[in-house]
Amino acid sequence: MLREFTVISVCLFLVTAPSAALDVGVGTADITPDVKTYSVPMSGYGARRGNPSTGVHDPLHAKVLYLRDRDTSMALITCDLRSITPEFKGQIVKKSASHGLTLDNVLISASHTHCGPSMYPEKFWQMQFGAYDPKIVDIMSTSVAKAIAQAVQNAAPARIGFAEGRAEGFTRNRRWGYDNKARKTAGEEPAVDPTVWVMRVDTMDGGLRALLVNFATHPTILGHENMLISAEWPGALQRELEKLFPGATALYTNGAQGDQAPSGARGADGFEKVNDFGTRLAKIAGEIARRIETKAAAPIGFGRGTPALPAFVFTENSKKQYGSYLNSALDALPRTAELQVFQIGTTALVSLPGEPILEVGQAVQRSVGAHGFDKVVVIGLANDYIGYLVNEKEYAHGGYEVDSRSYYGPGLGTFIAEQAGKVAQGLRSEQADEL
Repeated sequence: MLREFTVISVCLFLVTAPSAALDVGVGTADITPDVKTYSVPMSGYGARRGNPSTGVHDPLHAKVLYLRDRDTSMALITCDLRSITPEFKGQIVKKSASHGLTLDNVLISASHTHCGPSMYPEKFWQMQFGAYDPKIVDIMSTSVAKAIAQAVQNAAPARIGFAEGRAEGFTRNRRWGYDNKARKTAGEEPAVDPTVWVMRVDTMDGGLRALLVNFATHPTILGHENMLISAEWPGALQRELEKLFPGATALYTNGAQGDQAPSGARGADGFEKVNDFGTRLAKIAGEIARRIETKAAAPIGFGRGTPALPAFVFTENSKKQYGSYLNSALDALPRTAELQVFQIGTTALVSLPGEPILEVGQAVQRSVGAHGFDKVVVIGLANDYIGYLVNEKEYAHGGYEVDSRSYYGPGLGTFIAEQAGKVAQGLRSEQADEL
């Protein structure tokens, strides 16, 4: 059933009564670009000036969790990439249509590594990150589609559980440094969230199949001087978890990381620090996973909305920075925001198409949680990229996230939180109608 709202249209597909068991499948794909065959500029740092990668330090992967309950199915896909493009998602959906997957029930998130390929067809992004080669995107999307097929094929009854813990000292607020005098006068404190959230998927006899970890901070331990492809610390996190739990697949989603930066990494060089950070975080996530009690038959559902975004707003600093490129920005930037809510039991996974700061993530949690979800997990950098999602308070402080990567004015964060709540409300309303 399609429900129309005044601001947002929501595609709703929901199972209200669980079957005997929820089926879950797992797939993995290597999406590392071939830097010997292709010229592969790296996205994440404009300071690289579009120069191609010189090699591969560690591989990039896409991981798939495919969930099926009666006639409802959905796929959560995590990728070691800077961000996701509508083209990339569209190709994956088209190549997976035979499995009943559509734009509505596929959620694709990026880890936000700054050491992955530039994959943006728009001139605006190519001017910052380098040339676009559609062949690379096609190869990657084909690999992901194969991983989806693998997950569909091996889907089997499963038990699911959730828990969270804290990773103190792993993140800091990177915006605390802009406009500090005004911040202190207003009595503000740095917003930091050390929460590590884990979803555990077991076989019916208790064997561990998969772990999904959500932790909000930038993968920016490696700087622009690094020219090697790398999954950065999220890659190290996943590799270590798969060592700790042999046979299991580890997936990672970023959260409200717009103002969160990694802290406390130790090592003689960047890659040692990446490994230290990811490995220590994996041990914390592993301890959380060990105490999770999984249960069968969690009902699933999904909702998707594509509200029209507010009008473009560029600060005076933005106009100076972009100069003659401003028209390219206007041509490239999205006019709608893709928002999704994936329901697993009473937990909601909410995808946002950009980089929400922590306070915006918290506003999304409140807005969605008001519709009967016990836990709301924010997944940033999903399905598309509309820049940083800041609130009115942070917009007033300026800085990089506002002047270089915020395109829709000071109210964007509030708008996104409200619209995410509408998706959740629509999903719950449809559920009530089915009862």
